[in-house]
Amino acid sequence: MRRSNEASPNHAHAPARLTWPETFSRIVYISRAMGEVFAKIERMRGISAPMLITGETGVGKELVARAVHNLSHRHKGEFIPFNCGAVTPELIASELFGHRRGAFTGADRDYEGIIRTANDGTLFLDEIGELSLAEQPKLLRFLQEGEVRPVGEARSLKVNTRVIAATNRDLESDVRSERFRDDLYHRLNVFHIHISPLRERREDIRPLIEHFLDLRQREMGKWGLQLSDEAWALMLGHDWPGNVRQLAAVAHRLVAFTENGELIGRERAFDAIRTGICAPPPAAAVVGGVDMIDFDMPLHEAEDKLKRLMIEHALKVTGGNLLQAAARLRVDRSGLRKMINRLGIDVKRNGAHKSWK
Repeated sequence: MRRSNEASPNHAHAPARLTWPETFSRIVYISRAMGEVFAKIERMRGISAPMLITGETGVGKELVARAVHNLSHRHKGEFIPFNCGAVTPELIASELFGHRRGAFTGADRDYEGIIRTANDGTLFLDEIGELSLAEQPKLLRFLQEGEVRPVGEARSLKVNTRVIAATNRDLESDVRSERFRDDLYHRLNVFHIHISPLRERREDIRPLIEHFLDLRQREMGKWGLQLSDEAWALMLGHDWPGNVRQLAAVAHRLVAFTENGELIGRERAFDAIRTGICAPPPAAAVVGGVDMIDFDMPLHEAEDKLKRLMIEHALKVTGGNLLQAAARLRVDRSGLRKMINRLGIDVKRNGAHKSWK
């Protein structure tokens, strides 16, 4: 197996993929850890046994599951994701195994359930650790016998669906505490893939950022956006507790609120990581590239930051005319002057010269 960055030392930060571009076209990495994951997937290409994928939230468990499906002989069948934690315990049996019309209040038609919907394909059970103890034996029976019994049905039905389960929980601990059945755990864990968090494979951070910045720029019709050395140092040193999902969101925000060819500095990168919330700049002349409010800061600091941004913008768009800026902000001129002095705004930098007095 060769990763694309190994072919040329001059492209150490180029997004890297395995040599199956259609199968792994959305997966970017250069780390040895991820290389081992995909080498393992390739070795299992002819196997349809259940699989358990573990890893923190946002590491890309569903992407890996899709890669497993695409490499399997089931690739022409459907890949159906299902989040076990997103459905109430009362409805999950019906969602998984289906139901007969009239089986319960509201069951006005037959429903085959997602296990049968994924027949000849792959069912991806995300957050498998959230499945209730009451429903775990039913899933175990399906895995062992290859058959399901819809709610209200008198007989079992054969089905040929592969299950790939995923969790961010410590299932072994849940087994010890009897929150998760040990027989189901071992039935799911025939093959196990663990995806390391980004903080343990930091070499993947830069190619991932470059990939998402490029992707979002193409989507938004933008070009030329770059990160300063200081911004890169911040991004590469961050622990990314939300992993790839968080990184992708930060890249999306950065592209959305920057102009073509803009060099992103450390402050803007820091705000995008820290707050997770971007406000669009009021105009292209936004002051200093700072358009973020940290919702964890004290209220008076947030108020001062917002006032500073609005005053600086008003001074710029009015050419530094204090009277016009005051009218734009709907305050009197003397009150605006007091706020400028208190906030330490550089009036010359913001265009206020002759009109200041």
